[in-house]
Amino acid sequence: MTWQKQAHQLAADLTEQGVLDPGWRAAFENIPRHLFVPTVFTHDGIPRADATAAVYRDESLTTQVAHVPGTGQVVPTSSSTRPSLMARMLGMLDATPGHTVLEIGTGTGYNAALLCHRLGSTAVTSVDIDPTLVETARERLSSLGLTPVLVAGDGAEGVADRAPFDRIIATCAVSTVPAPWVAQLGENGRLVADIRTATFSALLTARRINTGDLVGNFHAVPGHFMWLRPHVDDPFRSPGEGLASFDRTAIRRAPDIDPGLLDDPDFGFQLALRVPEIAQALGLPDRGTRVLRTEDGSWVEISSDGTAQQNGSRSIGDEIVAARNAWSARNRPSRTRYGVTVTSTGTTTIWLDSADTPGELL
Repeated sequence: MTWQKQAHQLAADLTEQGVLDPGWRAAFENIPRHLFVPTVFTHDGIPRADATAAVYRDESLTTQVAHVPGTGQVVPTSSSTRPSLMARMLGMLDATPGHTVLEIGTGTGYNAALLCHRLGSTAVTSVDIDPTLVETARERLSSLGLTPVLVAGDGAEGVADRAPFDRIIATCAVSTVPAPWVAQLGENGRLVADIRTATFSALLTARRINTGDLVGNFHAVPGHFMWLRPHVDDPFRSPGEGLASFDRTAIRRAPDIDPGLLDDPDFGFQLALRVPEIAQALGLPDRGTRVLRTEDGSWVEISSDGTAQQNGSRSIGDEIVAARNAWSARNRPSRTRYGVTVTSTGTTTIWLDSADTPGELL
């Protein structure tokens, strides 16, 4: 089967799923995804033998990995997003010819190609922290006659000299919306981004209102994108994130915690609000447990039977239980009831049901 037939079938499948807006179908049918994804890696960093077949399936594909010295860890640093999620986000973006778009996270260049096909190259700007990715994407795009503005730089800063933008789409995860993104949106401009912490991920759609604030709502659809990172030579979003060590000299018992609770995205949202600095511990030996930590070295380890132990100046296990109790007292609200207001200076307010009730969830 030719790639054209595979691309048409992919577009048909996405349409049948109800995730592909008719205005974007031609882009999915005519942009060769295989050109942007010549190599696919496993989670262990091994090239996949089925890369050619996988390209036109509805899969997220890891396209670049980093080996963390001294740890044996393999960390994905670039990917081609699952087409159904890309289609959803492009639909949420509500971009039509005449709109200018900033993409945060060039990656392979495939999403930029879809944007160029629909909107025209002159309307598209894309930024990525990795200069190699940017130059490779430029070559691939150019081979199709597509010439968007590609910039190697910190995506959190946007691309100020191309602003204002009618639309911003982030194909990387952030825990809060960076202030430059708000400032670089034009009035009534629209943002689509993956807001993510260690305990939840949710797509956010928001628009910039006439006060200059960004106001939006969270969706049940998670993004689970790779983190926006500030340094090209560090695969983590903060220095040393993957190299945490844990003091076990003064372990104390923590309250029992249902490990399944941490997999509930609605509770994960509540926990992230109450303990925003909580993070997943990486690079630990597999003990069949889950470990959450904070930057001061405090941690909690939760076993599969719900028993937990903790250490450090904070009692993270107790904080998780307090978050659970507060969430239950509010009848366990869904994350889709949450919204956010972000000012142009980056001040962020989370609200429940209405922007008139800031802080209500807390």
